[in-house]
Amino acid sequence: MSTFQGLSIALSSLQTQRRAMDVAGQNVANAATPGYTRQRVDTAAIAGPRASLSDGVRGWTTGSGVTVTQVARLTDRLAAGRLEVATGDAALASARAGVLSTVEGGFAEPGDSGLTARLGAMWGAWSGLSEADPLGPTGDAARVTVAGRSEEVAASLRQGAARTTSTWSDVRGELGTLTTEVNSLATSVADLNRLIVTTEGTGAPAHELADQRDELVRRLSTLVGATSSPRSDSGAVDVVVGGQKLVDGGTAAGIAISGPAAMDGASTAATTVTLGGSALAVGGTAAGLTEALTTTLPGTMAGYDRVAAALATQVNGRHGDPAVFTATDGGAVTATTITASIAPADIKAGNGDRDVSIAAGMASLSESTAGPDAAWRTFVVTTAGAVSAADVRATATATARDSAQGVLTSSTGVDIDSEMVDLLTFQRAYEGAARVMTAVDEMLDTLINRTGVVGR
Repeated sequence: MSTFQGLSIALSSLQTQRRAMDVAGQNVANAATPGYTRQRVDTAAIAGPRASLSDGVRGWTTGSGVTVTQVARLTDRLAAGRLEVATGDAALASARAGVLSTVEGGFAEPGDSGLTARLGAMWGAWSGLSEADPLGPTGDAARVTVAGRSEEVAASLRQGAARTTSTWSDVRGELGTLTTEVNSLATSVADLNRLIVTTEGTGAPAHELADQRDELVRRLSTLVGATSSPRSDSGAVDVVVGGQKLVDGGTAAGIAISGPAAMDGASTAATTVTLGGSALAVGGTAAGLTEALTTTLPGTMAGYDRVAAALATQVNGRHGDPAVFTATDGGAVTATTITASIAPADIKAGNGDRDVSIAAGMASLSESTAGPDAAWRTFVVTTAGAVSAADVRATATATARDSAQGVLTSSTGVDIDSEMVDLLTFQRAYEGAARVMTAVDEMLDTLINRTGVVGR
């Protein structure tokens, strides 16, 4: 090895260790940056020149130093894929639980403002009428109470229907906002894909851009259950939702909402998310919202309607003409249209002057296994069971998501202790290379300045 080759070897080590320290510093600086993936410098020895026969040495001489082969991004595609799936599942379960919790909260059960209490007050008013003198002042007062309590029950059902309609509108608006965000994120992912391909084409790494893109993909996983698939021909990824490509390399597609803009009671048509005009099997939050618009909230309205229909059918059937409960639009009684607009004077206690059989029979409806109270209890209990199951599912999927995040972080995140050890190693290697360069410089100084002049 020539003296000048020694300088070259030392220089290559200085440059390599400096690059390694720069990468370690970048890792430390971004240890708390969300989505940052740890980087590592890969190095390789440089082979030396082949010795000439005149050197009396066969084969290769001493190597020529060290070089950086690449700055690797320590990603874990398997762990990242699992996190994307777990994120979508957790978002779906959370959205479902949130809507059901809102529905259950509207019941106000148990409580004085709940339908159970108002039905009880109405049956109590009928019982009071059965105990009063139908032809006297107490009977007149009891009829006024019956009319008032009956309208309170009708108002409670209308309020429940109105809350359901309002919730439907809120969820529909949230889905619209989600759609806009998804399309914006998809465009950003496609833009980053193109920038990554361009950057890597120049030979420079694009790791920070890839980190930004993967964070956007995980956001898409939350919103629509998206998963990513690396392209074999470049550093870009495709983003897939329900088997269809939302992002195809550098090209982004857009999703839209198909379905009614307003709720039409229990018969509300289905709401779907479309991609390119075709229905898209979304996951994540979007799946929870479309489920709420298509199934959960129309089902809730149907539950209110069943209670309203049972109330009108059984009370009107016992009372006879005129009906106690009617529809404001003159059609079939639903939770949206039910009213008790009967005049107190038209309320009948019985079929004769002092007969109170009708009022007594009304009071007994509270104990009927097929009465309005039973229908309401079934509705409330069924909803409570769905809420409980949804909460359990939301907790389980959130735990699975956190576990998947932990696995990804452990394999791709920055460990400060490890980086400090690496940084110390690179520092010592740099110092060693500097010492080699100093030694070679001293050797050259001896040869140049301290040897005799040839021919003296």
